[in-house]
Amino acid sequence: MPQSNLCAKCTGIFEGHYVPSDVLAQHGLIDTQAAQFISQNLDKWGDGICKARLDKASEKEAPVPYLHHNLQDLAESADTCVFCAMIWERLTIEGFFYHPTILDEMKKKDLVGLPVIQSKVAFAGKFSFTIIFVSWSGQNWEGVTFHRFSVFHAIDVGDKDNRAIWKSVFDRRQSLLRIRRWLESSTTTSNIRPQLPTRLLHCKPSSSPGGDPAVKLVDAINLDPSTRYSALTHRWGAVQPLKLLKAREVAFHNGIPFSSIPATFQDTIKLANDIGIEYVWIDSLCIIQDSKDDWQSEAARMSSVYSQSHVTIAATAAQDSTAGLKNQTSMVRHPCEITPSWTGFEDEIPSGPVRIIIQSGFCDEVLSKPLFRRGWTFQEWILSPRTIHVARDQLWWTSATNMKSQGHAANETCEAYEFDVDRGHVHTMAPGDLYSLANESTGTFSRVWHGLLQEYTSRDLTFESDRLVAFAGIASLYQSFVKLPPGSYLAGLWRQVLLQDLLWYVLDGRKVLPPQLYRGPSWSWASVEPTPNQNGKFSVSMKDISDDLLPHEEPWAAVATVREAFVEAVGSEFGPVSGGHLVFHGPLIKARHGLVVIDLSGRLTAEQAAEFVPGGRLRYTRNYISMPNWTDVAEKARTEGKIATVHLDAVPTSLVSDEEIDIYLAVTHCRVDLAGDPTAHVLALVRGQEKGEYRRIGYTQVFEDIMDPWKETKDFGVFDALTDENEYLSVGDRPGYYNYRIV
Repeated sequence: MPQSNLCAKCTGIFEGHYVPSDVLAQHGLIDTQAAQFISQNLDKWGDGICKARLDKASEKEAPVPYLHHNLQDLAESADTCVFCAMIWERLTIEGFFYHPTILDEMKKKDLVGLPVIQSKVAFAGKFSFTIIFVSWSGQNWEGVTFHRFSVFHAIDVGDKDNRAIWKSVFDRRQSLLRIRRWLESSTTTSNIRPQLPTRLLHCKPSSSPGGDPAVKLVDAINLDPSTRYSALTHRWGAVQPLKLLKAREVAFHNGIPFSSIPATFQDTIKLANDIGIEYVWIDSLCIIQDSKDDWQSEAARMSSVYSQSHVTIAATAAQDSTAGLKNQTSMVRHPCEITPSWTGFEDEIPSGPVRIIIQSGFCDEVLSKPLFRRGWTFQEWILSPRTIHVARDQLWWTSATNMKSQGHAANETCEAYEFDVDRGHVHTMAPGDLYSLANESTGTFSRVWHGLLQEYTSRDLTFESDRLVAFAGIASLYQSFVKLPPGSYLAGLWRQVLLQDLLWYVLDGRKVLPPQLYRGPSWSWASVEPTPNQNGKFSVSMKDISDDLLPHEEPWAAVATVREAFVEAVGSEFGPVSGGHLVFHGPLIKARHGLVVIDLSGRLTAEQAAEFVPGGRLRYTRNYISMPNWTDVAEKARTEGKIATVHLDAVPTSLVSDEEIDIYLAVTHCRVDLAGDPTAHVLALVRGQEKGEYRRIGYTQVFEDIMDPWKETKDFGVFDALTDENEYLSVGDRPGYYNYRIV
């Protein structure tokens, strides 16, 4: 087996004799008394599980701990040593250098790494490797800080099955052959009738080695429907790419000079040719960019463009069309394989060759990159049955048939592996979740839909007017898998489960005033225009009314019905809408809604606020619901916080403290829990311009403080009746029920 490119310092980590880490302290070699991090954060330090290499030249000489590079040498070695590259990348990705102490010590060039291995878990799948960064005091080494590399894992490549999975060398030519075999062996993911895009680029390879392909635009209607093509998913970025315009259409059909094509598109075409594909779809070159009609028509076809592509090429590492699909140069593209010769681990660590991998590699190099933070590219990823990700470190490839909840991916040195998906810092809905619906039971449908929607709304869009359009392809494919009839889609919600899907609410991110331009009816999640918070997250969540029930609990009972649901779609039912309304029949309770300003600047420091207050703000707003007979509600909201509130869809940028407005609670579902306490799902509404017309401003779940009068008789007639005839279209068929419209 070829040995990896490891520097002498990294090779030394896997050699020599290891002793329990407390032996270093016994010999006075390291002082951790002032290093709080050792006892509080480094698991098992001093109990014999953490071990460090201790060298002793002779019986007469004092032992010395084995030391790795200082930070400056580590950074330089990362260009030639694969394990140094892995260490350096983790320190960079995980924010190690943000700490001012580290920066100061790094500038002094006296911070040296002392490798530590947690032996009882090493190679049990996880390689528990830690570096303690120490500085020389003149008498011994003093611990300054440490970093645990929790995503390093070890694979026993002495095992023939593992050896078949993990390639021993990085070889691009072999990688392309593997991709070709993968494409040929991949099964189709659905029975959808093949449908080509309206236009494709015909990219005929050059007859001379190294020559440029001949590229021209063709109308796909003249091609066999089974023609294989590759679709590109990419970021437009700040640099506008070459575009198909009305005035260029004839010229593009005659031929597009290869030199005029941006680098990212050129490299995509060459990669497609390398894997045997001559037809390529690129949005800016296959959609007439100055034709609104053509753009809307092609946007409605996105579900077929990407779901029917033989393979999608993702320009994961390219920031725009000019960047190109650069050759991978990072040392982490090379395998890190070593045969340890260390001693001191007894039988805890098996002998033989091992492969050290970064378990989160797929998340780091693919899913967490800016390409996957965009709304349009999220859709393209979800729709694609097969994708080649041109990442910074190497090529990765994934298929919907294998990728569901985990990061099942192959790369140039791995046949296929279940890589970790770090859900803490990146959304990771996989294409397989959508494609699996073709063979799943109905109980899975809502869960997958809500997951897709929540992850999509966390993505960025250059134009918020695209909020429905950029999700249309997913909605269209979902409809076909779930076998819903035409006309089921209502501005992002499904008619068949409408009452439940109306219970969406804003989950993360700061809400701003409603969009200035119409996005959709107020009851649709598409009506909300997000401003991401400091974490860059904005999403909506759908309330699953069955998930929170315990065995033998009373189920939720729907107490409202939607008697009419209508949207005015522009083009396809999945596209933008120009209007829409719902007519409800159900309980409608008049209440008051207030906003108060909570000012903690005199009671908390900024540090305390960061720890205890959501968002870390010393001054923020809190909203509350007040019923007609309640008193001092604003004061209770200001001081106690234990009061009914609303998940507001939008928060005003300015307000008058203690200002209250009339709101109406549209109750959709009710139940009494095991403790005998009533609760209800409620849409918060405000009056519209017409008789019986309302607009949604939020969602809430209310409890006994509001619902207690209803508990005994389950009669909504116990609440004050609406007295103004303009508050409803008509009185309902039982006390407390009304017919009303939400726009």
